[in-house]
Amino acid sequence: MARDERSGGVLLGDTDLFFFYLKGGRFQAQAEGVIKESKKGNLELKTSSEVYDDAISAIRADGVSLHVAHSFVSDMRSIPHTALPMSAEIAEEAMSLYRRYGGRRKLSYFDSFHVATAKRYELRLLTSDQYIIENFRPLGVQVSDLSLWKT
Repeated sequence: MARDERSGGVLLGDTDLFFFYLKGGRFQAQAEGVIKESKKGNLELKTSSEVYDDAISAIRADGVSLHVAHSFVSDMRSIPHTALPMSAEIAEEAMSLYRRYGGRRKLSYFDSFHVATAKRYELRLLTSDQYIIENFRPLGVQVSDLSLWKT
């Protein structure tokens, strides 16, 4: 179920969390609240190791320079989080999810890795992705809706 996670526990953040925190956008305040709790030690923030490739690919797809992509990844390092390693098991699950649920306005390629990582480590996925939020049961993952995070 999607729910508001104010503090405590462990969450797996997707790439949007980093974009909203570092670049702004509609959930910037919520992302700042999450990072604030992480910096205070009230929340342990994990990510899929694919989060970096996801961010770089998104930046480069917008035609932005490699220098800017490099700078963005450097800025991500300042946010307290731990990237969980990719494994063949996670990659296989991600591809199964993507084959079943992927497509335009559905589960994205990179989000399939985030979902598979959350499933493998039994972590709640913090996301603003509506497809994942609305389809968490068939995807087999628990989610927290970033938009509901109280600042």
